[in-house]
Amino acid sequence: MIENMIIEVKQCLPLAVSEVKWDGTLFHMYGPKWSFTTLSSWRMSTTSKMLFGCFDEGSEKLISCLKNTAIVDINIQTNSLKIDPVFIFSNGQRMEIFSTDTFEPWTFNVHELGFFSATPSVPECFDPEK
Repeated sequence: MIENMIIEVKQCLPLAVSEVKWDGTLFHMYGPKWSFTTLSSWRMSTTSKMLFGCFDEGSEKLISCLKNTAIVDINIQTNSLKIDPVFIFSNGQRMEIFSTDTFEPWTFNVHELGFFSATPSVPECFDPEK
């Protein structure tokens, strides 16, 4: 699912970031015709170092570094489990998402494309004994 989403979203890039909000539980960023929301963990980095993570002290304010930037690229966060995106921003920073919910760890809406939702597991797979 994420491979198709990434192919489609890349056609709409760049996506301007108008607002970024993190309250310690819910992360939300959006622009004029798109939005991304997650309850999952995330971290900010550059190509050479980690800058801060969602649970670091002050992350609620630090995340404002993304306001007035743009998403210029999007990729799969890891090939070992293809469910999470990594966003690359015009300021050179990267945001990696780490799904922490088995049903709906993140949602991404791009006006021209519609609504995307990660589903790392389907409901009938929630029983860990199966």
